[in-house]
Amino acid sequence: MHDHALSVAAHPRTVDPAVLNDAPHARLAELREETSLVQLKPNQYLVLRAEHVVPLFTDPRTRQIEGPEFVAIHQIPEGNLARFLSDLFLFSNGAAHRAKRSLFARSFAHRIMREARGQIRAVADGIVDSLPRGRSFDFVDAMAARVPADIIGAILGLPACDSRYFAERVYSLARAFSPIYPHEHHREIENAAGELYDYVEEQLCLRVAAPRDDLLTALVTDWHAERNIPFESLVFQIVGVIIGGSDTTRAAFAMLVSLLLQRPDDWAALRADPALIPGAVNEGMRYDPSVGSIPRVTKAPIRFDGIDLPPGAVLRLSTMSAMRDPALFDEPDRFDIRRSDHPRLHMVFGIGPHRCVGDMLARIEMEESLAAILDAAPDIRLETPPQMLGFGGLRQITPMQVRIP
Repeated sequence: MHDHALSVAAHPRTVDPAVLNDAPHARLAELREETSLVQLKPNQYLVLRAEHVVPLFTDPRTRQIEGPEFVAIHQIPEGNLARFLSDLFLFSNGAAHRAKRSLFARSFAHRIMREARGQIRAVADGIVDSLPRGRSFDFVDAMAARVPADIIGAILGLPACDSRYFAERVYSLARAFSPIYPHEHHREIENAAGELYDYVEEQLCLRVAAPRDDLLTALVTDWHAERNIPFESLVFQIVGVIIGGSDTTRAAFAMLVSLLLQRPDDWAALRADPALIPGAVNEGMRYDPSVGSIPRVTKAPIRFDGIDLPPGAVLRLSTMSAMRDPALFDEPDRFDIRRSDHPRLHMVFGIGPHRCVGDMLARIEMEESLAAILDAAPDIRLETPPQMLGFGGLRQITPMQVRIP
């Protein structure tokens, strides 16, 4: 990492994380102008500038944070949640990460997801057709939450009638991935972790007794043949995929539709030219992302803009800040569905071996869902825009009131 000309301090500025929750984009922009990183808590830092965030994803002096470290840092009590986070493939490295991730890599390959585009569009069409007409309703609950939950359920082979059950628990459990763990909600999160575990375990046991033509059957069959991880670990990995396939897309899609409805010219342009849809999805994920930061841990001492960081320092790479950095994007605070300066790999999905296994699925879900609305409910009106809450981790979204005449 090279020194930035504006950085002269030998110690990072300490920032109260609570301050960043209020108007986070503006706060991050002010800090990014001043410095490359700030300290949130002892030995925990938020990296702000794209010139550092991007290479740190794959810098050999850093690694993915391990599950037990994540649990210890956040002082999460022993229980369902702690066991889940300690074992999840997202928070692992090396052979353990490869063994767990490989369970899903083939099923979520880009080619297979592209072949599923028609199935995804059919799900989206059905949901749009069922939306209320002539009265106000919450778009997040009625559509943005349903599309990814129904589709990840269909891919795994879960009963369609169960999608609301597991989705509600996913939204509670997703709070555990915040930069600052919300201990005031621990009981709710802990219960959600236990209920999701029990649900997936039951579904796998049903397939052991009576195999079906679905991904869950394939997963448990392969597990029986190799048993390279404990059964409990298999359940945890599937719970992790359900979370990744439900919550982040829910928030990202709702925010995308809100941003577009607040810009009638963009909405009209998309109606006239559906070829603009992929660019609009890219821009929505950049402009107000549902994943605000991604953690890394230093493996060796790093001198960072004149600041010496020791091994074991937690670096939270701020995708929110980096994707509004004028060093990476032209006029970054402008929402532009025709933007041509998006990098080949969208930062919101991560970069390197831990890149989101479902990145193509998330893109296709949002593209086909947006196309379904433009076709069947083009006159939808925004009444109350949602807000994306938080400055890092998996961000939360507030309700979004809309009306279809």
